[in-house]
Amino acid sequence: MKEESMKEKNITVEERFFQVISNYFKPNNEMRIQDIYGLFPDVNKKTISWRLYSLVQKGKLEKTGHGIYGFKDEKNMAAGYQYLQNKSKKIFDVLSEYGYDFYITGLDVLVGEVLHIPEQYPVLVVVEENETKAVKKLLDEQGWFALTEKDKNHIIDPVIKSKIDVIILSGKNFDLAYENLALKEKGFIDLYFAVTKLDYLLSINELSRIYESLIRNNSIVMSKMNVSAKDRKIDIEIKWLLELTKYSQSTLEFMENQIMEAKKWK
Repeated sequence: MKEESMKEKNITVEERFFQVISNYFKPNNEMRIQDIYGLFPDVNKKTISWRLYSLVQKGKLEKTGHGIYGFKDEKNMAAGYQYLQNKSKKIFDVLSEYGYDFYITGLDVLVGEVLHIPEQYPVLVVVEENETKAVKKLLDEQGWFALTEKDKNHIIDPVIKSKIDVIILSGKNFDLAYENLALKEKGFIDLYFAVTKLDYLLSINELSRIYESLIRNNSIVMSKMNVSAKDRKIDIEIKWLLELTKYSQSTLEFMENQIMEAKKWK
């Protein structure tokens, strides 16, 4: 008991602060700054903000949205370099060697959520928009058949599709990746984009199963899904997807009717 008391006395103010907020974090590992302020009514808000900033810098917390903080949860991390397909590893190594800002995304970072991974599939890689042409040129020179998202007409061509090695996407928010691998939220969003916009080699049914697995296993943080969708510029439809469970049965039936009508015009 004395040893425990000594430890309690030696704990720093920041460690005590972290202990308190750890006990009050919500089940989805997120907490709004206003709620954190409420836990420390006698502490200056600037002091609280500084302690939160310090914890973020030390990797104990992460900022998941405007005024929203969360624990760094391993569930949200990609499985790791060792789980990449061989082609993805080689592309990873080349881009690292040449010093590009990039991250691997899509199926490669969703290991554990995918029931049926195709034996061969195009690697999805995100780079800065002004580097897409340079990265394409580099990968072409290395012997891979690389296309950018702007090459949509070629990507959806059934003759060319099966020959594509890499699809290069542009991105701005590189906080959505860790050690050059997309977080699971961004991995799914990029995969969704590739399947629904670029006719990527994955069925809609399999895409749905991946999404259901992420939800069922509590592997994603909704605020990160929204940020990821915004980076991919599909935030409106993803917001609609994420809020489906909030709609009444009548609303869902109305939406279903409108979707059926929209299909007639496709």
